[in-house]
Amino acid sequence: MRIIGRIPHPTLAITVFSNDGRFPVQFETGGLSQIYRFRHSDTLRSLADVQRLVDEDFVAAVLEQFQTMRRVHARALSALAPPDDGPTDGLPTII
Repeated sequence: MRIIGRIPHPTLAITVFSNDGRFPVQFETGGLSQIYRFRHSDTLRSLADVQRLVDEDFVAAVLEQFQTMRRVHARALSALAPPDDGPTDGLPTII
């Protein structure tokens, strides 16, 4: 798999790859990532074609999915180690 380009965005790192007749497009933000794979076709042959595919509506849907992923991620971490609500013995915290 090789990187063929990046799509600029103010909050996401968007990387376009080429691999075995596909264009994997990776979106990254805040330690999370999503990858969408598109097959090469007569209408999808180049980085420019992928850039047209990844339009505002597509990116909006990706950002919405990241919100869901963040909630799931936070819930999982919270279940593993519930947040510390401070001392329970009534004594002040000494730093």
